[in-house]
Amino acid sequence: MSDSETAAPAETPVPAACEAIKADLDKCIKENGEAACKELMEAFAACVKSSAEGS
Repeated sequence: MSDSETAAPAETPVPAACEAIKADLDKCIKENGEAACKELMEAFAACVKSSAEGS
């Protein structure tokens, strides 16, 4: 096993319905920091949760 395989687990794939929110969230965090993006974080979490429940 190589170091790259043990470094970090793969991220959970983002549901297609949530990709736009995830992109906006990533941009917000990069530009403003997490504290300024709580609404987007909550919206993304709700999107992922609803997608998981629908599958």
